[in-house]
Amino acid sequence: MEDFLKAGKQTEMVNLLEATKEDVADIVNIHKDCILKTNSKTYSENVVKEWVNQINEKNVLDQFSNTKWLVLKEANSTVGFCQYDLDGEELYQIQIDPSFQGKGYGKFLYSFIERDFINNRKEKISLFATLNAVPFYESLGFKKVKSIEFPLDNEKIEMVEMAKCFKEN
Repeated sequence: MEDFLKAGKQTEMVNLLEATKEDVADIVNIHKDCILKTNSKTYSENVVKEWVNQINEKNVLDQFSNTKWLVLKEANSTVGFCQYDLDGEELYQIQIDPSFQGKGYGKFLYSFIERDFINNRKEKISLFATLNAVPFYESLGFKKVKSIEFPLDNEKIEMVEMAKCFKEN
């Protein structure tokens, strides 16, 4: 799954690989950093605190068996990851390390995911977007379906259900 990514005027070699147990610590760290540095601009301190506390290695490993996880690496450093389920036609998350956001990595990762869905003859991709991610997904052709509240233990995360349908050519 080796590919190239154009980030501005630079062309960097990046590797898109199936995540392994060795990647779990990076996945957890990137996910927590995204919540603390990106989502915290949109959500309350209480939501952010509870959300971050629910991200852990056991939780990620438990989901390895029933969803597909990929990591995006540049120069052997993990810069992002994604999680999705072809059978359920659902994209669970795309997370890019905050210091690498805005450079095309998320769109690059999404382009691979979309090809995988299309190659597997899926009709659509559904997802629950954080409020700050809605413009990103709209730029990729997703449409808002409805607002939802994703329950944590004590708090709720306001999110938007979104979907993108693929038309037969």
